[in-house]
Amino acid sequence: MPRYGEINNDYFASLFTREEPGGPMWALNLMKYRDQADYTDGRESTISGQEADDEYAPHEHLAAVGSRLIMIAPVVHQLVGDDWKWDRIAIAQYRDRMAIVEMNSNKEFQADEKHKEAGMDFTIVMATFPADGEPVPPQQSGADGDQLMLLQVVGDETAPDMADGIESTRIGRFTIEARLIGDDRSFSEARYDLISPAVAEELAARDYVTDDSRYVVIADPATDDIARSLTDPTKVIFP
Repeated sequence: MPRYGEINNDYFASLFTREEPGGPMWALNLMKYRDQADYTDGRESTISGQEADDEYAPHEHLAAVGSRLIMIAPVVHQLVGDDWKWDRIAIAQYRDRMAIVEMNSNKEFQADEKHKEAGMDFTIVMATFPADGEPVPPQQSGADGDQLMLLQVVGDETAPDMADGIESTRIGRFTIEARLIGDDRSFSEARYDLISPAVAEELAARDYVTDDSRYVVIADPATDDIARSLTDPTKVIFP
């Protein structure tokens, strides 16, 4: 069992009983790092937790199972949540549900995961899929220009949408099927909108809302292919 969260063993076990794996699957990661990396093998380390996680970055392992990392974004403001203040968010787009099992079973991946174990304080990872009936989003990316990303992770799909009433561009709405790693909470929906720095500052000026049933953060994507990944949901689109 990793130190950074509880694995949802029941969900992973259920994958082996499905008649078909379905796919692709978008795995949303909320990440909180240790101030300093802490390796369980006792080695001395002077790097930060985030630097250790950067060593782990599983691009090659994802590609080996027909998958890829489509979004990486440091969090610049947290608007809603609890005591966990997230440092970074990321999305891995897997070929299908079983691809994540294949990757985690690979011995080379398991060896590299020591860096994530050393760097991560806590993470919530969720299996998500495009919400039914959503239109194809505008082909915009938060990694282009000066746009920022507003991410809302809500426990109830009827929860108010913070993007309502502000200038924003919806680039994705996803149903959360299950928690893969985290704690005992369940979440229902993830919403992604692009906003300007000015709108971000207006939102950040509001009082922080304490609510352990949802998280709202503003992030500055270094990579963002969310909208592009939804243009053809029958396959993973590589760069």
